[in-house]
Amino acid sequence: MRKPFSLSHLQKSQASTTSTMVAKKAVIFDLGGVIVEQPQKALEKFGEKLKLPKFFFESVMIKGRPNNAFCQMERGEISVTQFCDAFEKECHTYADENNVTLSSSFTGHDLFLAFSQTLPVPEMINAIGVLKNKGMKLCLLTNNYIDDTSERSIMAAGLMNLRFLFDHVMESCRLGLRKPDPKLFEEACSKMNVAPNETIFLDDIGPNVKAARDLGISTILVKDHNKALQELKQLSGIDVFQRAMPIACQPKNMCEGDVVTKDGVKIHFFEMGQGPPVILCHGFPEGWYSWRRQMPALAMSGYRAIALEMKGYGESSAPPEPSEYGMDKITRDVVAFMDVLGLPQATFIGHDWGGSAVWSLALHYPERTMAVGAFNTPFFPPALTSANPLENMKKKPGAWAYQIYFQDVGIAEAEIGPNLERFFKLMVRASFEGGGILVDTPEDPPHSILYDKDELDYSLDRIRKSGLRGMLNWYRNINESAEWNAKATGRKILCPALMVTAEKDPVLTPSSSRHMDDWIPNLSRGHLDCGHWSLLE
Repeated sequence: MRKPFSLSHLQKSQASTTSTMVAKKAVIFDLGGVIVEQPQKALEKFGEKLKLPKFFFESVMIKGRPNNAFCQMERGEISVTQFCDAFEKECHTYADENNVTLSSSFTGHDLFLAFSQTLPVPEMINAIGVLKNKGMKLCLLTNNYIDDTSERSIMAAGLMNLRFLFDHVMESCRLGLRKPDPKLFEEACSKMNVAPNETIFLDDIGPNVKAARDLGISTILVKDHNKALQELKQLSGIDVFQRAMPIACQPKNMCEGDVVTKDGVKIHFFEMGQGPPVILCHGFPEGWYSWRRQMPALAMSGYRAIALEMKGYGESSAPPEPSEYGMDKITRDVVAFMDVLGLPQATFIGHDWGGSAVWSLALHYPERTMAVGAFNTPFFPPALTSANPLENMKKKPGAWAYQIYFQDVGIAEAEIGPNLERFFKLMVRASFEGGGILVDTPEDPPHSILYDKDELDYSLDRIRKSGLRGMLNWYRNINESAEWNAKATGRKILCPALMVTAEKDPVLTPSSSRHMDDWIPNLSRGHLDCGHWSLLE
């Protein structure tokens, strides 16, 4: 696939010194040999298997440039199946010209499979995640091809995952140009709205690196991934070796929609990915956006991630009556949502109040539950739950005091409404940041590390769309929901389940999940050293 270069001026692995003093705003990555393993190695093994001279296939790919079958494929002038036929003929011609015996069993399709099945380089993927989370603009620029083979779904899935990581994906076969054409680098910089000297480029091919460097781009010739990452760290000023946080989805790039159930309840939702559905149920007061770092990870793992705006939130129905928020109606709404989408089953994952909802779904609607899991919120077996949990809270309020405060309609709304940003900042904080409700708290609390300004503004806007009444009404059905769950007393949850406890959650403590193993035979456990906001921490 790629010619091995031996000229000394192409073998330099050091980052180019041109424009290195200019602050970098963007990074362009090649694919093969940088993000995934070098296809050349797979070609060498394939050639060895056929007992061919070393670099036989690379030599055929080089001969006749830029108008041979390989270059035509990378420019999108022919598809992969067309390339396989044409390249097979080129190989036989080259073999005859060089007195090489080429097995009659050789096919161009077998060769394509050999050089296309390369594995990702985990350290490089991690570095891309670090750069993205630091706000660096990212572009994937690859000499690629139009895959019309029976294995085309593999390439489609791989590129889709990369689109989650990169702001722009540029394929030679879609542009009619292939590296090292300088127009491609100019177009990449233009798409990212950066100057060449504000840009870094990584590639494993010398001429590609030289073409970018001639434009003023700082370049890294990738021969050893660890050394390349050291150079990337130096040029970018970012420690690309640190463990990357999962990337976050951006609301403006999300697919969203509404479902109206037969009962007239509107459920707004956001989704991404293809595969078995995973329905995500958020808690108070976060909203669907609390799943922003889990959704891309689920989508890249082969799932259809569906984050609901639960009743009372965002653009979903938000009736003012507290009785509309009992767990019987909340779960019925979710099942009705699935009916409209034609989903017979789903995996339910919840946090906070969403955790209560998913355990109730698994208990009362086992036929609709593929699997279930929750962060922080344990399953409270009806057999072990008081008939009047609210009264028990009032006797020993402690960490439950805020739930008692939320019981009277209108009081909490009146206090929190005019101070929404202050309330949210104080409520949603990392376990080591401190905070409370509003009494004896700062008028202008410091910004939490869990939300940047744009994320905070978006979350507050979603709350303002619905108002506080519906959100708080979830707390006003504690006894009613316990009474409804009591109908399933003695029943176990038999589907695969996951409980993730949080060490520093002051309300939903790890010990509160101690009874779950007796009632959920297929329970797996996880534990995080964080507070209540585990999805964010």
